[in-house]
Amino acid sequence: MNQPNPAQHQAGSPLESRYRRLLWAYPGDYQAERGDEIVGTYLDTVGPGRRWPSPHDAVDLLGAGIRERLRGYGALGLVAALPLAATAALSALVAVSVFLLLQVEFEDPRFAGLDPVGPFQTLGAVIWLGWLVVGLAAMTLPGSWARTAAAGGLLLTVAVPPVAAVLGQPGPPLFVLVPAVALGLATLALPSHPGWVARGLPLLTAGCVTAASVAFSAAENGGNMFTTYGSTPELLAMAGGLLFALVLLVGLGGALRADDAGLWAALLLATPAGLFGADQLSQGIWGSQGGGPTPMAYATTTASILLVGAALLAAALAGQAARHQTVRRRVLDDACPTCGHRSTAPTRT
Repeated sequence: MNQPNPAQHQAGSPLESRYRRLLWAYPGDYQAERGDEIVGTYLDTVGPGRRWPSPHDAVDLLGAGIRERLRGYGALGLVAALPLAATAALSALVAVSVFLLLQVEFEDPRFAGLDPVGPFQTLGAVIWLGWLVVGLAAMTLPGSWARTAAAGGLLLTVAVPPVAAVLGQPGPPLFVLVPAVALGLATLALPSHPGWVARGLPLLTAGCVTAASVAFSAAENGGNMFTTYGSTPELLAMAGGLLFALVLLVGLGGALRADDAGLWAALLLATPAGLFGADQLSQGIWGSQGGGPTPMAYATTTASILLVGAALLAAALAGQAARHQTVRRRVLDDACPTCGHRSTAPTRT
């Protein structure tokens, strides 16, 4: 007698319902066509007594659903762009971390009128040291471990400010933390099988910024151009612009070879790059108060940058989807002038 499989045991169970809810990430027609098969496959792998999908299954289902939607839009280049954007984001975070540690955190806290936190000006040094550890992990460890380290770096970036407030210790300002969090989110897509370029870029970036910092110190001849976080907004805005320009340049080079992943990566990093300039943009639009923008002005500018970035990405997806559908419709509608045969191209590409 055939034994019922696990999927049959779980039919109609809360676990099955929860797996089906995760199918929302797939296009509607794909859910109708393949939904039972997908859910059944996952139910076949679960152990007895499980009531919730595992985190791995949930991420796997959602990721596959999003990829299927992008496939329908003809925008799989966006999926290919995620590891590239993550590598560029991590390199930018390593560069910012090296610069802020050498030029700000190790400076005399009296320049900022702060009580020292050990050898550092603020507790923010923990964040920058954490991202250097993530960069080291990306250079030496497998991709899955590097992504785990990146998640830890992101959690550290988010956790340090409230911890600093509870402990009564100074922390880095929002105009540094907000773009760091945005870049940290991007690093969660670090490549599973990084090549030598992805592994070596953080080290190269750290070396270049260290050399530049040493050159700054030598050129200042004992002076102090960057002594506090308050002296860095202009340079950070320039760094954000440079990040976007370099990724866009790589994207344009790839576009010449019919590879649009670099252009999608530039679009993904446009928002974090813009956030580096939010402080300067706020002052330019709303004016400054006490040497910087008001909290409301900064919040308004930051929200505007986030909305513009999301709108640009949505517009690019909509444009790509329209172009993809036009090409597919042309292929499906074109009949052979000799025999009248119409293409039988699949509905998904």
